[in-house]
Amino acid sequence: MRVLLGWELGLNFGHLARLLPVAERLRAHGHLVLAAVRDVASAARVFGPRGIAFVQAPHLPQGIPLGHRATGYADILLSQGWSDSSTLWGQVQSWLNLYRLFRPDRVVLDYSPTATLAARIARIPPILVGNGFELPPLTDPLPEFPGFSWADPAKAAQSERVAIANANSTLRTYGARTLTALCELFSETTLLLATVPELDHYGPRADAHYIGPLLSDLPGSVKQDWPEAEGPQIFACLRPDTSHVQVILGALAASRARVTCVARGFSERQLRPFRKPHMLFSSSPVNLTPVKDVAVCVTYGAEGTIMQFLRTGARQLISPWYVEAFMAARRITAAGWGMTLQGATTVELIMAMIERLTSQPPVRVPYDWQLGSAAAAVVDATENEPVRSSELPRAPLTHRQKAANDAM
Repeated sequence: MRVLLGWELGLNFGHLARLLPVAERLRAHGHLVLAAVRDVASAARVFGPRGIAFVQAPHLPQGIPLGHRATGYADILLSQGWSDSSTLWGQVQSWLNLYRLFRPDRVVLDYSPTATLAARIARIPPILVGNGFELPPLTDPLPEFPGFSWADPAKAAQSERVAIANANSTLRTYGARTLTALCELFSETTLLLATVPELDHYGPRADAHYIGPLLSDLPGSVKQDWPEAEGPQIFACLRPDTSHVQVILGALAASRARVTCVARGFSERQLRPFRKPHMLFSSSPVNLTPVKDVAVCVTYGAEGTIMQFLRTGARQLISPWYVEAFMAARRITAAGWGMTLQGATTVELIMAMIERLTSQPPVRVPYDWQLGSAAAAVVDATENEPVRSSELPRAPLTHRQKAANDAM
């Protein structure tokens, strides 16, 4: 069987870390696998050492400014080309050309809405994998982002109407069935939520298929030793643009904890003030599988890192700086599994939060998150989906060609 894996939206290694165990398991079962990836440079580091073939995925590198704060899923689509029918048509054509070249029997898509629209045209039932943010509840209209004062339902619905209109313009160009609601984009698909109900960004859903987190160790990740000290172990994963990053580093440096901090993208000048005997920095991903006995995990909302350490009982301290991370932090706080940094903060305040978290017993997540179990669920769904012959249009029409044909 020929399986195309797709990653269209989102940044960092998290999407590749989700697809890697799926690709390896599919290949072990004898299937031919090709991954279409948003970031080729990252794929070279993750898929390259494992021999997973990959190509550049069609996507809009710069995005389109919205002119307003994103209120819901439709606004994400608008910023990624769905606000302009010509741009959307071009991206769909690119995905269809990729389908035509590879001729997949199955497509497994990670946060790839335009690829999903193209699959609708090609009549290839996709398997969609993602977290609760990437696969929103299938209401009509789709819900606004919860927990934000500016996320007005009326604004979210208006954005959805624009996205539907442009999607239907493209669908009509290819003679495909149009949409009456954005949730129909996910109909006739297999939806697999790679999370658990407590961490669903929109809250638990009664009708969702939760498979648990897709976890893997990235190639090139290093085994990190812990510094010699007597305090609790803290793992941190920070970026230079993390909210309150200087204050967080100052609090970790002033604490009595044994700290390992993944700090990719920082210069030596930025880290020098915080180098202490009890604090080690790594510029490479750290192999998290053997890491145990960590009391607190401090991140900007890195989902894979959060999931890995919840498995081992670590409590979370999150400093989110984008909508998805804020929504995830709300769910973790609501579950009693951690705390969120919001508003003005100080070194003393963060130290107090760390002290409070380290004094609490380990998190007891009511699930057995075995490495490989979620990947097995994706592969099972891929292999059990009935085979349907795709119907790829031979020569996609441009908008001008379609208009000229209609006038004849």
